[in-house]
Amino acid sequence: MIKIATPISHLFENLSDAQYITNNSDCLECRDRSFNVNLPNQEVFHCNIQPIHKLSKDAFYYLEKILKIKPDLKLITFHAASSCTKPYISEKMFQKGGVQYSRDDMLKNARENIPQIKAIYGSQVNVAIENNNYYPTEAYRWITDADFIKQVVYENDISFVFDFAHANITSHNGKLNYEDYKCGLPLDKLIQVHICGYAIGKDNIAYDEHSIPGQEEWEELRSMLSSACDLIYLTVEYYKDTGKLIESLKEVRKIINELP
Repeated sequence: MIKIATPISHLFENLSDAQYITNNSDCLECRDRSFNVNLPNQEVFHCNIQPIHKLSKDAFYYLEKILKIKPDLKLITFHAASSCTKPYISEKMFQKGGVQYSRDDMLKNARENIPQIKAIYGSQVNVAIENNNYYPTEAYRWITDADFIKQVVYENDISFVFDFAHANITSHNGKLNYEDYKCGLPLDKLIQVHICGYAIGKDNIAYDEHSIPGQEEWEELRSMLSSACDLIYLTVEYYKDTGKLIESLKEVRKIINELP
């Protein structure tokens, strides 16, 4: 069964809006900033911790705490956001800061961290990693390469979260063919899709604007659903207007209902 998993955001601060959004979703996705929100049916947790980095004892303690206070959890997902330890944001993108890991370092970190993460969550909670967007700075070296993401997923036997906008941004900014890039990702391990629009600035750099999904995103979703075997969660990443979010959730529901 494919489910609509909607992130808990500032739109939930209005109780009537929160109820409206919940009524048009199958479950909710918690994130670090909404950690303390006490709402039922939080099946997904999208965590900023990066398994490709070295993790502290505090990081593992936090992961244990997530499991303790989220009794409905079925999936925890992680970022592969940067190849350096202390990136900083400038001009809407990460810049290199701290120590930069090598590709082999990050793969080694993943091999050490992910078994410990899986041991915390057990067989009842799936573990997955998301593709990030590429911007032309050293902070993104290796982490958006399709073969790197695939190796992290396959070596550690985890699932994959495919973000439409991130893949489009990576293809545009990296001057890659989008379909070739997408096909290089571990789509056979797909468990969740993030859906939103992106934008190309005057500098000809594509940015993750989390804008309302458009026809292009809906058609791609239809295409993906026709071939995805293990996909469970669809998530609209739009946070600017409750009414427009509801329209998007209804469109996702319509697409799900079109499935044979």
